Amino acid sequence: MHDQSLTQSAANLFGAPPPLKVVVLCPLEFERRCFRRYAKLPAVTIGPGANGVRRAFANRAHWPYPNPSLIILVGTAGALNSKFTASSDAVIREVRSLDGRALQSGVDARAHATVVESPTIVASVEDKRALQSASGADLVDMESFTFATFAQNAGLRWAIVRGVSDDANSALPTQCQRFTDARGRSRIGQIFAAIARDPSLLVTLATLGKISHSAMRNAAFTADALGCIDAIDLCSATHPLLLYGGSFDPPHLRHASMLGEAMHALHAPCALVVPAAMNPLKAATPPASSEARLAMCRATFTEEHTATAPEVRISEFELQRAAPSYTIDTVRAMLAQRPHLRGSLRMLLGSDAIRNIAAWKSWRELLTLAPPAIVLRPPDDAASVARFLHEFAQKEGFPDAPSWLLPLSAVDHASSTIREMLLQGQRPEGLADGTWREITARGLYGIVQ
Repeated sequence: MHDQSLTQSAANLFGAPPPLKVVVLCPLEFERRCFRRYAKLPAVTIGPGANGVRRAFANRAHWPYPNPSLIILVGTAGALNSKFTASSDAVIREVRSLDGRALQSGVDARAHATVVESPTIVASVEDKRALQSASGADLVDMESFTFATFAQNAGLRWAIVRGVSDDANSALPTQCQRFTDARGRSRIGQIFAAIARDPSLLVTLATLGKISHSAMRNAAFTADALGCIDAIDLCSATHPLLLYGGSFDPPHLRHASMLGEAMHALHAPCALVVPAAMNPLKAATPPASSEARLAMCRATFTEEHTATAPEVRISEFELQRAAPSYTIDTVRAMLAQRPHLRGSLRMLLGSDAIRNIAAWKSWRELLTLAPPAIVLRPPDDAASVARFLHEFAQKEGFPDAPSWLLPLSAVDHASSTIREMLLQGQRPEGLADGTWREITARGLYGIVQ
């Protein structure tokens, strides 16, 4: 009973995880077939190289999940570092371009390999050594940097798993570049023609195929495991868990789109929406009940057409405790249940709230445990908030305060204005369909059932 109580408490605080929506992209059809033989996740063949990635994202509406919780690139790669042996697999920590740019994935703390993207297959041992010397990468492929760039620009959590098809001291047949088409399908005619010209190639290709199959089997098992990681456990100082509290009376689509934009800007794997039982800085009890506001939050933050990232959870924690609701109490409870989150929390606030932060309970401790991520609220503008944060940093001893302001458009919707329009019998713009259904079904804000 005690363990069950603890589990229920954790669920109320952190919210129920949404259904897993993981999509795997495989450059080659051969890789996808191997992957599906050993893994359960849905996979799509995209074609090799940067152009394959571009086409895949252009056709995102046709993916099994157009807005996935996690997107994983899975395929084979060549080793540049002799530590990576043929048939092994690796989770990529950093992707690199030939011109020295780099992007990092925060999905798995155990990720350790680096990969550089090349526009062509790197076949000879000499070319592998030269590329390893120039890039410092462990592996080479033809898609990773482009994939990571597109995923990051789309605000999607991403990971890369590569099976090693050839080690650093093994050369590939120079004809390999011609053996697949732009869609990732094997060009059987080209393969047979090459074998007819050089019969010894048959043994080389058979060996390469066997090794690649083994590498993809290992990569499939690893990718499946990545797809099961709880998004909250992926959070870190550089990929924070974003806390978004408020009355949400009612929540509107700008709440949802702004949260999605903030998650994108902060590279946050997960966000927690925490509706308050009662804001201690507001004299009146929220017009809508806790139950109604919880239902409206679920409708607003989970609708597919909003800009909200998929890993948004709704916490009942503050609604199930005695009012008023203090954010510091919620933060302390979170860190007590999951100590590994210390240093990984950010608190989404409007610029009006940060100006009044000294009125909050234990505000200094709160800003230390969960530094703000600030969005503009009219009549504030970026310049006035930047001045305030600069002065706040000097006066209150928070040197990072100027970095708290996010480069996002102002939140120009207000729940109070929406309530006024509802009292006049109107349906305001900016309400999710599900939220409107909750309002009308419950007869909220003067709407007649």
